[in-house]
Amino acid sequence: MAVIIVSASTGQHAAVVYEAAILAGLPLAGYVTVTDGPPMSLLDCRWLGRLDAVLAADVASGHQFIVACGSNALRRTLTLSLQEAGASLATVAHPAAILSPSATIAPGSAILAGAIVGPRAVLGRGVIVNHAASVDHDCRLGDFAHIAPGARLAGSVQAGAGVFVGLNAAVLPGLRIGADAIVGAGAVVTHDVPPGVTVVGIPSRPR
Repeated sequence: MAVIIVSASTGQHAAVVYEAAILAGLPLAGYVTVTDGPPMSLLDCRWLGRLDAVLAADVASGHQFIVACGSNALRRTLTLSLQEAGASLATVAHPAAILSPSATIAPGSAILAGAIVGPRAVLGRGVIVNHAASVDHDCRLGDFAHIAPGARLAGSVQAGAGVFVGLNAAVLPGLRIGADAIVGAGAVVTHDVPPGVTVVGIPSRPR
């Protein structure tokens, strides 16, 4: 059984996930795309073809999949389609990430170099904790959330499904970020954020 990376759009995030998987020692079968050709050279990873053309055979072979895409909406769509087709999901954790043994990380997630996931944190499906981001103790991240490079969630933050926390943003302890909300780059969140709302600035305010 090996891991197949599903690359969407330009494939730039897929290259990051690919390197993390290689460094973590995961067996890789190659990568697939959602269009007719490779979006870019994915280092030395082998292109297996278009996802819809190879999915049935790869599922039958017992391969696991991870959708490597920064867009929460697209990652959600592709991951749910894979699961509906019977595919199992892989989780990739870079060896330079720090993962608490008491944290729970659902399949399909990518924890990248320098990231920290603290004690009793719970991460849903398809979550990205990007380079040097930190998710402190007792945080809860919903499915397909994305914590961008350098962003910091203090203890007991609850972020709903599809939340995006931007580059170098900070969320104070115990706050709730509603589903599909966006925290802008560099923002400091001092109050709860309702679902679907974008906040920016210091302290953060709705845009």
